[in-house]
Amino acid sequence: MNATNGILPLGLYEHLKSTSLINSPIPEGARWQEETLTGKDHNIPELLAQFFSTQLIPALEGIKSPSEQVDLVNRMLALLPQGTSAQDNSLLTDPKNNVIQLRELTLTEDTTKRPDIPLSDVALMTNTSKDLNLNTEIQKELESADRVDLLCSFLKMSGVNSLSQQLKAIKERGIPFRIITTTYMGATDRKAVDQLVKEYGAEVRISYQGDNTRLHAKAWLFHRNTGMSTGYVGSSNLSSAALTDGLEWNVRISSPITPGLIRQFEGLFESYWMSGDFTTYTSTEEDKQTLDTALAKADITGRKSKGLEYNINSSLLDVRPFPHQERMLEEMANARANGRHCNLAVAATGTGKTVFSALDYRRLCEQAGENLKLLFIAHRKEILDQARRTFGDVMHKGNFGELLTSGKKPEYNKAVFATIQTLSGAALENYAPDYFDVIIMDECHHIEANTWDRVFNYFEPSEFIGLTATPEREDGVNIAEKYFSGYVATSIRLWDALEDNLLVPFQYFGIDDGTDLSNVSVRGGRYDDEALEDLYTKGEAERRLRIIIRELREKVDNPLRMKALGFCVSVKHAEYMAQKFNEVGIPAAHLVGTDSSDHRTEIMKNLMDDNHELTTIFTVDLFNEGIDIPNIDTLLMLRPTQSLTLFTQQLGRGLRRSPQKSVLTVLDFVGHQNKKFMIHQKYRAFARNGFLTVQDVENPTLPSGCYFSLDKMTQDQVIKKIRESLTPTKNVLVEKVKDYLEETQQSSSDIDARPTVIDFLDHYGMEPQHIYGRTTQLSLPGITKTVAMTWMSLQAATGLRPDLRTPFNDAVSVEVNKRVKALSHVHDPFRIKAYVELLNTDIPERDMSDEQKRYAWMLLFSIWPNAKWEGSKEKFSLDEGLDTLRVRRGMLREVESLWQRNSALDTNSTPSLFEGEGIPLRTHAYYSREELFAGLAGQEENFKVPGGVVSGVVPFVPSNTTALLVTLEKSEKHFSPATMYKDYAISASEFAWDSQSATTPESPMGQLFQHHEEQGRRIVLFARQARENALGSSPYMCLGTVKYLSHEGSKPMHIRWSLDSPMPAAMFQIAKIAS
Repeated sequence: MNATNGILPLGLYEHLKSTSLINSPIPEGARWQEETLTGKDHNIPELLAQFFSTQLIPALEGIKSPSEQVDLVNRMLALLPQGTSAQDNSLLTDPKNNVIQLRELTLTEDTTKRPDIPLSDVALMTNTSKDLNLNTEIQKELESADRVDLLCSFLKMSGVNSLSQQLKAIKERGIPFRIITTTYMGATDRKAVDQLVKEYGAEVRISYQGDNTRLHAKAWLFHRNTGMSTGYVGSSNLSSAALTDGLEWNVRISSPITPGLIRQFEGLFESYWMSGDFTTYTSTEEDKQTLDTALAKADITGRKSKGLEYNINSSLLDVRPFPHQERMLEEMANARANGRHCNLAVAATGTGKTVFSALDYRRLCEQAGENLKLLFIAHRKEILDQARRTFGDVMHKGNFGELLTSGKKPEYNKAVFATIQTLSGAALENYAPDYFDVIIMDECHHIEANTWDRVFNYFEPSEFIGLTATPEREDGVNIAEKYFSGYVATSIRLWDALEDNLLVPFQYFGIDDGTDLSNVSVRGGRYDDEALEDLYTKGEAERRLRIIIRELREKVDNPLRMKALGFCVSVKHAEYMAQKFNEVGIPAAHLVGTDSSDHRTEIMKNLMDDNHELTTIFTVDLFNEGIDIPNIDTLLMLRPTQSLTLFTQQLGRGLRRSPQKSVLTVLDFVGHQNKKFMIHQKYRAFARNGFLTVQDVENPTLPSGCYFSLDKMTQDQVIKKIRESLTPTKNVLVEKVKDYLEETQQSSSDIDARPTVIDFLDHYGMEPQHIYGRTTQLSLPGITKTVAMTWMSLQAATGLRPDLRTPFNDAVSVEVNKRVKALSHVHDPFRIKAYVELLNTDIPERDMSDEQKRYAWMLLFSIWPNAKWEGSKEKFSLDEGLDTLRVRRGMLREVESLWQRNSALDTNSTPSLFEGEGIPLRTHAYYSREELFAGLAGQEENFKVPGGVVSGVVPFVPSNTTALLVTLEKSEKHFSPATMYKDYAISASEFAWDSQSATTPESPMGQLFQHHEEQGRRIVLFARQARENALGSSPYMCLGTVKYLSHEGSKPMHIRWSLDSPMPAAMFQIAKIAS
């Protein structure tokens, strides 16, 4: 710490609290802001080691004799617990001259050159005359590497030539060499790639999406079996200039000094390698043609395209789903597995709806073993032409399907692409209702129209798929409710589409425009339009306009070159804004629904023309859905909305990719809101999981390239609303419940007639986490106590349910009420059915099957992890536990309503983990620790109850099973490379996992991991994102059985497992290191 006159300067510090720190003088009026770390923060060992190192180094420097320095270190090592690797590892000195031996140990059969930078050191390399040369260092690193990985935007012949001798040598030594690269800017030399593959034995994988790949990293990893791996991360591509004398910066990292970064590098590279985004290049003629074409297309100089006729042969490139599309395909398949064959898929324009539907159709054909008869319906021929090309690419058939339009009639009718206008006429009766196996209706939000409705009701296909970006329209029609039983089979989140680079990144600015809306009436979540119109077109409107123009000039590069949409509250407001923009010299127009088709077409054509002077169209609802102008690069949000759907639709108008557009600028002008207006709701669009927190606003984590900013006034309003929403005060919740009970007039004592917690949550647009995981105070006649907040306790707190006084006078009921949240995650129909039967029948243990007994203990351990009543020393029996629950019907109904809601929202398929063995666990279902232990352990006499087990590796002897329990995010407070990359998904079918710190390959546990199949043991992997969620302890997803692939290291062992069942796409997105 740097002190001035003995006083610490103001600023940020990151130190563990120590006596010297506390005793250090600080400026007058300043104070320390402290944060307490708990045992849940797995980076505590690293923090303590860093602190000890800062104290040890000065102490060692004060000792002149190397032997005395070594003696001090060895005495400290001797103090460590028995059995640790450090305690058994004393330093040695040269007996002749007492010189400590560092770094120079070499265990090879020949002389190997060492890098000039010690293997246990880090460095910044800049290629200056006084610095080491990167090219020379890489040459030396290659000599001692046991595996080499290179991540590089482009590869040049000059770079390959500068390393040719060393690359030839690693091929002769049989050293694996993997390269990931791209066609970015067309900069790669194809000859360099061919030479790396043919002459130097490199495995090369290439991204051919040169305009759609964000890989700009340049990095080398030199893996060594000795544990002394090193890497370089920086700016140098594989070219002679970049490696030798270019103005490049590269950082050298090292396993001994930066183990977390090395692990992160390894994990990220492996995830890229396995992702499918990069195609293997083997230097065949087809590979060469594909690479040449992609490089020519991406070449910004135009030199590579001279004399080259390039059209990529789609049949050479397999169309693979993006991660979000893989998830959508899984969810669609699961919907069908659950008996739903009329399904709606929701995805924004530009996110690959057509590709998804083609991939889905291909899977259906593969399952059927034949090409199914297909009908694809859209409202424009241009959409059909594009759809035919897409289906042809996916099906590897260039001339796929036939058109049915006003001028075209199909001949074979195997795959028909029809306009709704033609199909809904006489052509409809040319087909029997069940003629087509699969019908796909694009833009099916138009289904309400008579022509669409007629077609929908006429056909009876095996599978119907509706595609739309807007299931909820401004006219109030919700097609999901009307035509799909309220069920959306799958949807793409805005976040996923941005992360997969399907949409252009955005920069969003929430700006206080100074308009006071606090007294404007709010009904049904909307302001009074007439009152808003007056505010925005009269009186103070000129002041607001000045703010809009000022912000536009500050945040948009050139307003006269922008292509913008402005969303207004009314026609008059749109006319006003267009007039004012024109007055200040920004060419603008307004469009509304009553404009003629010709006028609308002309104005839109002008906006789409980059050379036309028109910059902005102001509108009301016209552009919310259904109209696509890809070159829109600016959005002006000039009307308040709390609707997530409307906000997302408006945002989507500008997110479509366009050749000249790199980012969408969104200016949202926000006034001082009425307290009833839920301004924060729309910002759920920017939350990764759709659940908005204060963190999402104060420190947003967004997809690459995106930016989110609220000015202070707006941020304060939003955060206040978020806090009110996330943690409404107990008094507010009690009042809401009271109002709801009185409104529904359902305060009767008839249990089954009462409203459920889900009825209440849906009524107020709330989630279970708004209630569960908290406490409330009960003040009733004869009762004053703090109890867990549940639907039942909230009803009791209203005073409208006098019948609930008795349960809360009972200690066991209070205990059960407290643990309702521990069962709120149950979602799969098999477990729900089993739990409900156990709770609603009087079946005794003696009449239960082994599976039922396990289910029963899963349920009971969830309430009582130690199988004891509170205050009791004796464990209860299974029958005693169930009988205790069965008499508490009201509490059980609350839990059952949560389960049914979870089941309706569930998109996972959950096959049995061990079919026919009486073990009720299912792959891809979520389980609490208590449930998974009870499900695997059964009635073992010596089994410790779940409440007494804390290990992450748990053997279950009778079932020959060992469970691995993994929490992916180790530290809940801070990002820590040292702990974040220990356990992660390499691919959907491979998982990297660290054993316990004392496990060696030779130990019994290490031998079990390596030889579990020969020993007849099964390994089951359970994983969760974080230790806790909003309701308390997070449940684990059962990822199923795994098999040993390989391992590295000892204490701990770094093991790679192969999953017998690939993890769901949504879980893979969470578990992979590159998520």
